[in-house]
Amino acid sequence: MGSIRDIILAKDFHLVSGVLALVVFATIFNLIYGQFKPGFQAQPIAHTVHLWNFMGMVLSGLAFALAGGCPGRQLILSGEGDSDAAVFVMGMIVGAGISHNFLLASSPAGPGAFGPAAVIIGIIFCLIIGFTMREKVN
Repeated sequence: MGSIRDIILAKDFHLVSGVLALVVFATIFNLIYGQFKPGFQAQPIAHTVHLWNFMGMVLSGLAFALAGGCPGRQLILSGEGDSDAAVFVMGMIVGAGISHNFLLASSPAGPGAFGPAAVIIGIIFCLIIGFTMREKVN
């Protein structure tokens, strides 16, 4: 998120070079070790219902944008003492537990029994938070 922001706002490609290096070297090592499998087929915990894959990532991206950055950034900030980030990290942990215990998490068989409903509710919740908590322009 930060790398794309820097490209758009400051024409700075410093952060995106790290992301690209990570993708290139991860691809190379996955090819070397025979673990490269493009697409959703034959992935460890992936299903091929593209609509819910997309909607789940829309919800993730929206939640991360509202939180001020990606989960890795939140982990680092919480380690630096940022209490808002620590609450976000605790929310990720509790959310994972709830998802796996109440049939929300997906599996190779497809989305969980209540997963699609939870995604829709999550998107609505994030949109309400986003629109009601924005700063008003005078």
